[in-house]
Amino acid sequence: MSKIAIMLQLNDNWDSFVRYRDFRIDGILIDIPTSPEIVEYESIIITENTPTVIEVGQVYKDKKIIASAMKHYSVMNKFQFRMKRSSTRSYCVVCVGEDCTWHFKSTIINDSAMFKVRKFNSLHACSLMDNTYIHRKPTSMVVGSMVIPKYGDPKIVYTPKDIQTDMLCVHDLSLIYMQAWRAKEKALEFLRGDPADSYSRLPSYLYILEKTYLGSVVKLKKTDDNCFLYAFVAMSMSINGWKYCRPVVVVDGTFLKSVYMGIMLTASTMDATGSILPLAYAVVDSENEASWK
Repeated sequence: MSKIAIMLQLNDNWDSFVRYRDFRIDGILIDIPTSPEIVEYESIIITENTPTVIEVGQVYKDKKIIASAMKHYSVMNKFQFRMKRSSTRSYCVVCVGEDCTWHFKSTIINDSAMFKVRKFNSLHACSLMDNTYIHRKPTSMVVGSMVIPKYGDPKIVYTPKDIQTDMLCVHDLSLIYMQAWRAKEKALEFLRGDPADSYSRLPSYLYILEKTYLGSVVKLKKTDDNCFLYAFVAMSMSINGWKYCRPVVVVDGTFLKSVYMGIMLTASTMDATGSILPLAYAVVDSENEASWK
């Protein structure tokens, strides 16, 4: 660990710390200017992993983004590359074809997380028309990133079979059903996040819900090993609106098709105008006597 010499000033005269050992220092402020190179690229940093063009001088948010971008590029151009060098400061790949001149090199910008494309030869010396030319096997992550827009609208039904059809028609990529299914799961994970992480945030969400909408009834029950079991929510607006509704409650349940499965129970009624008013909902493991209680 390197040492820093500390100098103190008294009556416009500088002296070493030795003469002022009784002084107490609350903190040291060090002004380090931002690197001009980083400031230069702040407005053109690429944050998506599906760029249409890759060229020298491009700046990517981090190594993960640039690695995903190269996988997407190889799928779109139907070739395979191998890793030449990969570290925290560099990411270099070359074509798997023998004596091929195609290569890509990127390195970190100073000590930031950003990567800049330093060298890129997009021309292949291997035969593109040869039947022995290797086509890259598309990964679920690459295909998933390509179909994300299809799942932005919950009203759109886009099945793994649709992914197979579109990939073959648009990109000439042949996928088996399981590859398409995994691509769909990856796309949903990109949009909604990891299911386990979502469940871990549920207690915080329910707490904020209860504090924001006073009068709401919120319950969360866990198992003995601190895992999710039941959740019940009745919003204060629905509770207050019940007195203006018809004295009829309709209870229904539906299966959840997420990773952890389960059943969602709902209680609804009808107001004076004939509109449906949700009263409460719950998420349980199954429809049984314990969960209804």
